[in-house]
Amino acid sequence: MVAERVVSPVFVGRGEESAALAAALEAAVGQGPAVALVAGEAGIGKSRLLAEFARSLGPGVRVAEGACAELGSDALPYAPFVTVLRRLIRLDGVLPGPYRQLARWFPELGEPGEAEGGKHRLYEEILTLVERVAADRPLVVFIEDLHWADAATRELLGFLARNLTQPGVLLAITHRPPGPADGQLGPLLAELSRRPRTTTLRLERLDRHDVARQLAAILGTEPAADAVRRVHARSDGNPLFVEALARAGERTPDSLRDLLLYGPRTLPGPARDLLRVTSVAGGRVAHRLLARVSGKDGAALDALLRELVDRSLLLTAGDGYDFRHALIRHVVYEDLLPGERARLHARYAEALHGTGAHAELAAHAHAAGDHRTALTAACHAADQARASYAYEEQVRMLEQVLRLWDPDVPLGRDRIDVLTDAAQACMLSGDYARGIGHATAGLAAVDGRGDPARAAQLLEHRGRLRHRLNGTGVSDWEQALRLLPAGSAGPGATAGVQRGQLLGVLAMGLLPEEDRARASFEEALAIGALTGDATVTIRGLLGVASMTGDLGMLAEARTLAGRLDGHDLLMTVPMYEATLRTKAGDHPRAAEAARDGIRHARRYGLGRSRGAELARYAGRSLVLSGRWEEADTVLRESLQEDPPPLSRHALLVLTGYLALLRGDVPAAARAATDAATDAGAASTAEPAPGIASEAASAVEASAGIEADAGAGHCAERSGSASLFPRHQLLCLLAVAQGDPERADLLLERALADPALYRVYSSDARPVLIAGALVQRARLAHGAGQELRERVAPRQADLAAADAALGVDGRLDRVWRIMLHALIGDDGWDDAARAFRELRQPYELAQSLYHGARAALEAGDRPGATARLSEAATLATDLGAATLTRDIALLTRPRQAADGLTEREHDVLRLLAGGLSNRQIAARLHISPSTAGVHVSHILAKLGAVTRTEAAAIAFRDGLTGPA
Repeated sequence: MVAERVVSPVFVGRGEESAALAAALEAAVGQGPAVALVAGEAGIGKSRLLAEFARSLGPGVRVAEGACAELGSDALPYAPFVTVLRRLIRLDGVLPGPYRQLARWFPELGEPGEAEGGKHRLYEEILTLVERVAADRPLVVFIEDLHWADAATRELLGFLARNLTQPGVLLAITHRPPGPADGQLGPLLAELSRRPRTTTLRLERLDRHDVARQLAAILGTEPAADAVRRVHARSDGNPLFVEALARAGERTPDSLRDLLLYGPRTLPGPARDLLRVTSVAGGRVAHRLLARVSGKDGAALDALLRELVDRSLLLTAGDGYDFRHALIRHVVYEDLLPGERARLHARYAEALHGTGAHAELAAHAHAAGDHRTALTAACHAADQARASYAYEEQVRMLEQVLRLWDPDVPLGRDRIDVLTDAAQACMLSGDYARGIGHATAGLAAVDGRGDPARAAQLLEHRGRLRHRLNGTGVSDWEQALRLLPAGSAGPGATAGVQRGQLLGVLAMGLLPEEDRARASFEEALAIGALTGDATVTIRGLLGVASMTGDLGMLAEARTLAGRLDGHDLLMTVPMYEATLRTKAGDHPRAAEAARDGIRHARRYGLGRSRGAELARYAGRSLVLSGRWEEADTVLRESLQEDPPPLSRHALLVLTGYLALLRGDVPAAARAATDAATDAGAASTAEPAPGIASEAASAVEASAGIEADAGAGHCAERSGSASLFPRHQLLCLLAVAQGDPERADLLLERALADPALYRVYSSDARPVLIAGALVQRARLAHGAGQELRERVAPRQADLAAADAALGVDGRLDRVWRIMLHALIGDDGWDDAARAFRELRQPYELAQSLYHGARAALEAGDRPGATARLSEAATLATDLGAATLTRDIALLTRPRQAADGLTEREHDVLRLLAGGLSNRQIAARLHISPSTAGVHVSHILAKLGAVTRTEAAAIAFRDGLTGPA
């Protein structure tokens, strides 16, 4: 008996895509590693395209394939790469090799080594293996269904794409187009698509001609024209649906489910039963596991599988099988009766016992109703995820443990331990609000009086989570310290060590209020010296270094942090180094320290959390040093990792500021708006529903913790301080939008905030500089004694605010020189000299420009010309569009006011106010065409090319009249 053909033996409609893949491989061989992204909806033929491409390659190219499993949050980390690597290690010439971490997955590689080097070592071994296989023959690695990938798989894929150097490697990746719920997939796809030698393919639906060709190949005869029209209309050109409809005749399926079940329901009974068993696996299933669950083996199993493969319902996948399309698996699974599903899941769970596949075991046991087994397996799966630095997976598995919690199941830990671990894992993954919920639930359950150490630990975690979310963690740390009295420290004393660690994080949170922080740092250092605890000592070193500028102490802290098992504190060191070097004006080294920290953060699964914070430091230093393209790349890559609200807010503000420098006002406005949303999210973030519903008051009461009357003050202080870079952006943005009066109102709010004087002056003074620029814009946009009288008090406010601030390092000293020059319109040569020494090209160009204006007003045209020439070169090289335009305007001769008619003056005033021709016409009671003629005459007389340029000339030359 010959099975009816379901899949077209002829591959239709993908000629251009096949050629593009061939070209991508050619580029990989000739130029360097390449990536091919193949996107398309379910059933569109992504897998078929790769299969046909692989078939066309021949023996001269090696192919390794892996697919992400549709297990959702229970997906095994790195699942597709396990399949790929199994294929690679079996290729000739690979063994032996230095794969001590991979030996944990593949015993044939030898004895596993110590867990040294962390995820970095694991990733480097995988990179080495891939490049070794590709050394003598091109290698194509297929990763299918990336939309189902777990976080660890996504991170490893990104690592390989960034670090592959061996020519001849092509990563071919299929995925569905990301939707609103696929927040984690979009950033990776964006990163991959920007890399050199990346080919992006989007598979579209087939047209009627290609549907006819597909039907002819399936049916073995030319279909009737009306049949082609009917199938094309019903399938909408989706190849999978065409296949399902090919033999349906006049029958109209009730739903997509019926379409997809047509093939499976026409199978003989034993093959249909095996397909149902396979559907319960949730994705690729190994041959041995399928044999155990199905109860079949040998020739009988092979015959059934052959029929399913021949009908293209299943595909071979490594040492196992998978559905040709996930939609087919889904509808076959849904077609099972509830009892059938439970029994089959129970069989899978039984077969998976003892295999180490804890995440899969937990999923099947839970679906089978065996909550005891699911609970134990989920607990082990969480430990596995942590060991692989897959912190998001760890959080999800711990939450499954909490949902299934049974105090009678021995896990070696109680519920408070699980909540504590979950809070810490959320801190590492960057899901701060979720972590706060877990820590709060733990505090509701702990007896603070009877077990102060555990309560203090949860308070420390919650404080760190709150501090990273919205800067409000100080009150939790202060409450924790009240549970651990002073004087408990001694050599190796646990309570003393815990108190020292708390003092360290409290002092970090109190900075820049150095008077309050200093005592905590000093006590932490004393405890560190007494107990020998590295964590306490590191935090003390970082604090003292931040207050004294001692880079040697930072180096000592970095050495100690490198010896710790955890990596979170190691990522804190480059933040302090970047801060100190920025204050000293050493922007290249500040950027280098921060970028090195970002690389380490991503290798250890901390890219979304600590990596995002470090990106802010790197971005600022790169902007200041004039490396704007690099800054843009760092900021975009970090934003694509979906950082927590407070980090995202800071990155967006810096992104908006950079856009403003480049003259992209709309982009700057969008960034400012998005930043406002994130600032609100950070200040109002609540734990996820269902994680911790206990009221805060109940928590404090049950834990024996006193309420902190100063908590609100701490929140206000930290929240306000985080907004000052946004104040700077908003003021400058309002000026760029032609509304300096609104900019002044924004400045007034910033100056009225007491937190302005509690942040580092190097962070506060740029806001004052923006305010001084606002006052110059107000004077340029208007005229008259009244305006000057209104501007003068604001300039006095800025001078008073400046006098109230200290001087925080070399950069801040130079900021102060610039501020004084802006207020007094004097000292520009000093400012230019200072910025030249710091190698800040934009601020140097700014100083030269303002110095040229002052020189022109003093009648020194040669001096002005020399300054403008250098400023123009700097601004052009940077791409500082607005400053370039201002410099160009200053070099133009001023137009005589009497060159314009009285009516043209009226039109110019309205044009400068941003009105369109139609609005100008309505205001002046003339026709729009007449208004257009006046605008054309104005542009010609002023020598302007655009309306914006004409407005700028009018403001510069005072042609707009009173504001």
